[in-house]
Amino acid sequence: MTPRTKRILGKSLVVTVIAVVATFGLSFTARVALQMPIDWLSWVECTLIPIFIGMPVASYIFNQSETIQDTCDKLEKSHTALKEAHDRLTFVTSHDQMTGLLSRGEFIARMDRRRDEGEYDTLLLIDPDHFSSINDEHGHSKGDETLLRVAKALVYTTRPGDSIGRLGGEEFGVLLRDLRKDRAITIAENIRRHIEGLPWIKGQQDGVKVTVSIGGAEIPRDADTQDVLRAAWRCLFEAKQRGRNRVSFDYQSSRSQGLVSETPSR
Repeated sequence: MTPRTKRILGKSLVVTVIAVVATFGLSFTARVALQMPIDWLSWVECTLIPIFIGMPVASYIFNQSETIQDTCDKLEKSHTALKEAHDRLTFVTSHDQMTGLLSRGEFIARMDRRRDEGEYDTLLLIDPDHFSSINDEHGHSKGDETLLRVAKALVYTTRPGDSIGRLGGEEFGVLLRDLRKDRAITIAENIRRHIEGLPWIKGQQDGVKVTVSIGGAEIPRDADTQDVLRAAWRCLFEAKQRGRNRVSFDYQSSRSQGLVSETPSR
């Protein structure tokens, strides 16, 4: 006998016993009040009628109740599994698979948030210096490990409310929420120094030492996202041109500084 059958039978017996007792009480009370005799047939009627009627009806009702409960449990499990699958799919589509940071699309979407009057965010673009040489000299596995360590460093050196994304290749972005340029420069410098001071895994011959260049731009209310990205990238370009391992928030044209117009090696 299954647990379900035992539950149905137990509940039905309890209801039947209550029905028998109630029938005896009502029938005998009525007979006494009407001065009717209580014979053996009265006992049989009060016992058998609740059993033959109440037991099947109670069994049917409790069986339907169990079926409905089973269906609800299955639906709840299906809903939970569907929600978990949706959450996993949402995470996969909105996050970079290797680093676990936001994907470029999700990061750009967060840059497009509505800002109040006078509210500013600040964008940082972070790019490891001479990253291609790490892949060339130590292999792509060391390059991937470098990106993971940079990603962890960005999480460690930023605030909980900030957004961090991998924008493509070795380029990372940090969205400093509700922060102006003067305070953002301090965080950018902390990021640069922290990464510069990290102990990196040794290669076959030389240790892998990594620094980053950082370009930044403020994001005022109703700013065009692409314009902000271009401004931050120009500052990143300038940081590379000025020797790398530095932070730049003020882009100056290459002509005014006598710099070459070619993009520097990363």
